[in-house]
Amino acid sequence: MRAYLRLLLLFALTAGAAYLASRLLVPNAVPADSEQPQWYLQLAFVLRSIELIGLGGIVLVLVAGLAAWFGGRSPTKPVR
Repeated sequence: MRAYLRLLLLFALTAGAAYLASRLLVPNAVPADSEQPQWYLQLAFVLRSIELIGLGGIVLVLVAGLAAWFGGRSPTKPVR
């Protein structure tokens, strides 16, 4: 269970760092009509992608941890 908590913390820190970086570096990134993509929009997109990857990792770790926790319990096995 310790490995699950470490992974959960790692993904939470990744998502949190990307969220804070996006709020500090590109707080009001709004696409405008232009033919060339602006650097701040590209940065906002990358940071948002990293944030969503971190949040997805949190969900996967929680699902795997709960499955392992509940899968280890059996109705026929005595609880110690």
